[in-house]
Amino acid sequence: MQEKEVIDLKEFLPQVIFTESQKGIIPKVDIKENEITISYTIPGFNNSTRTYSGTIQRYIAKTEKTFEVLGLLQAEMGKTQNGNLSFANHEYHIINRVIAWFKKEFEFQPHHWRWSIKLNIQEPMDENYRKEIEEKVINHWSAKTAISKEQAFPKIVTYIKNTPNTRLKFYDKGTLVLEYKNNLFSQIIKYFVKTITYEKILTYKKEHIRGYMRGIIAGEGCVECSKKDMKYRVHISVTKIEEKEIYFQCLKMINILGKIYPEDKLVISERENNIQLLKQRMMTISPEKYNKFLVMMQQYSNISQETEYFTGSRKTWNKIPQEKKDRIIKLYQQGMIVFDIALQTQISEITIRRMLREAKLTKTVPRTSEEKKKEIIIFVKNHKEWTIEKVAQQMNVHDSVIRRLCKKHSIDRGNTARCSIPQEKIQKILEIYQQNPTAKVRDICTELGVNDSVVKRVRREHNITHLGYKHLIGCNNK
Repeated sequence: MQEKEVIDLKEFLPQVIFTESQKGIIPKVDIKENEITISYTIPGFNNSTRTYSGTIQRYIAKTEKTFEVLGLLQAEMGKTQNGNLSFANHEYHIINRVIAWFKKEFEFQPHHWRWSIKLNIQEPMDENYRKEIEEKVINHWSAKTAISKEQAFPKIVTYIKNTPNTRLKFYDKGTLVLEYKNNLFSQIIKYFVKTITYEKILTYKKEHIRGYMRGIIAGEGCVECSKKDMKYRVHISVTKIEEKEIYFQCLKMINILGKIYPEDKLVISERENNIQLLKQRMMTISPEKYNKFLVMMQQYSNISQETEYFTGSRKTWNKIPQEKKDRIIKLYQQGMIVFDIALQTQISEITIRRMLREAKLTKTVPRTSEEKKKEIIIFVKNHKEWTIEKVAQQMNVHDSVIRRLCKKHSIDRGNTARCSIPQEKIQKILEIYQQNPTAKVRDICTELGVNDSVVKRVRREHNITHLGYKHLIGCNNK
């Protein structure tokens, strides 16, 4: 069985961890089979010490999606060693992509991100207008992303002083800034991205380079479409000469020729290069830039015949070939489970299951009619002592149908159906309490040979929880 390619993070660990005072400390590294633990110790007051440690996944998937996110991080992530991991963007598709990648590869949950929203306007003097736009942008980002409202910074919306803008445009929702304050984790991620960019990226396969540059263009790219002077080009904003050369070589390896300008630009122009951007789907991560790019490409004459785009009949770019579909069906018929098929074919489990359903190779559970549901509800209410499995067998439906109906209609079944205590002992417990309401649980357990949870359950189900005791209030209650 073919295994997925992975990146081993032990090759990308920082040799030195910087403290808040920018003092470099060599960390201790414990490398295990599937995880890496890094720790470092700093001196404190009165000859004391303080140790910081963290554990991360050792392997992450070596896929185009991973390199797309690495390109986004290189373009939009804060690079300074301030102990804070931060990422900012104004498109929720990109924010969600980054959040999902951290969750998948590092098990870093979305609710761990602290966040705020930055608006490119001066803070309004009109209180009503300020509340209106802040409510608008907060609702937008809360609805479109997986961020948690509880993790917002005290000042959720921030403004810019040195700008002439005083009103928020209708379609402007601001920029979401994600932050996670953890010195060790932030330095690991920053060193990883830096090493990929400056040392490794040109050594990888074309598909990985293509994914990386998609992320770079989505973060730092800009589409220039001037119909007046026929200027159709895409430029990447980059100030460092070394980075500019790396991006130039990356584009060259995927047959796209850029032009290095002395300013802070790497420009992709000319028809042949722009067509390569289109065919290799280099602009697709950012919907906003992709739409503008498609408008730009339609300005070229005969572009439909040359690329099969803009005809309305172009084949789906990610459609799975029929040969691969036949292979998947054959593997499934040979007894291979969906998970192993996904690993071998590099296709997601969801896609494989959909293909199997279309081929009618999976079992389809028929929908339960409304009349049947009403019949089930009445039966469950009248037979609370029956287990869900027994009810499902009696009503000839799946167990999950019974569970959903019980939950939807708030049918409290208690523990009666799971009770294995003879009915005689339950009656005996009730008789004891009728004769002596203040009987102690431990005495009943000893007499009948049952567990205390059984006695408590019987009391709860028969509403005899108070047992004749008075509630004591204060210290002098007699």
